[in-house]
Amino acid sequence: MKHDFGQRKQKRIENAQHQAAKNKAEADSLYKTAKDMSSFIPFGQPILVGHHSEKGDRRYREKIHNKFGKSFEKRETAEYYTQKAKIIQNNDAIFSDDPEALQKLQEKLKALQGSQEFMKGANKCIKKKDKAAFLKLPFATDHLWEQLNTPDYMGRIGFAAYSLTNNNANIRNIEKRIAQLKQQESRVAVDKMVNGVRIYENKDANRLQMIFEGKPSEEIRKQLKANGFHWSPSEGAWQRHISKSALYSAERIAENLINK
Repeated sequence: MKHDFGQRKQKRIENAQHQAAKNKAEADSLYKTAKDMSSFIPFGQPILVGHHSEKGDRRYREKIHNKFGKSFEKRETAEYYTQKAKIIQNNDAIFSDDPEALQKLQEKLKALQGSQEFMKGANKCIKKKDKAAFLKLPFATDHLWEQLNTPDYMGRIGFAAYSLTNNNANIRNIEKRIAQLKQQESRVAVDKMVNGVRIYENKDANRLQMIFEGKPSEEIRKQLKANGFHWSPSEGAWQRHISKSALYSAERIAENLINK
């Protein structure tokens, strides 16, 4: 049950790109069909009201209108998936199921702590009007000194108090996530059998997995989906993110099997 975070991310990117290409092709096809259909109507030809051709002509023009509309909808959908692929590719958020999450979080924490110390130090220098001391700080430049000494719309100089408050809140959040990941890594993973169902914490994938001997009944599948479990063909398991509630739900579903 090998888990590869990078491959999973790449698969999501490729799926989005595939949907973008598919919808663009459908949009182009619909547009071409509508244009070809409209070419049979003489330029500027109005609907002949009262003529025997009126109803057929209206239906024909409505079909053209609908195909153009569907073409534009498909093009918008293609653009949505194009942007989605870019967002996934450029997303630098740190996910808990990333095998390098702990290292990345520690690096981010170090950077945030460095920023906090710099902002505090810079504000002290600005308050004392000590440019020489400011320029000895990491990241300090003459240009930044001028920027920080330029009053904002409220007449404030230096780094605003909310900047330090927000940054400090981010530090606390990162520290909390690091503690949670360390606790998760040190904890012995759950791996037990309940009524023939293996309940297994796949810590590499950060997923709680339920592995049945065969295909569960439709009723059980409904319960699994209702409790946030999704079938993973590559893992051969029903799974969701590891959590206390996930474990509780898995045990409850497996325990109820004895009555099915």
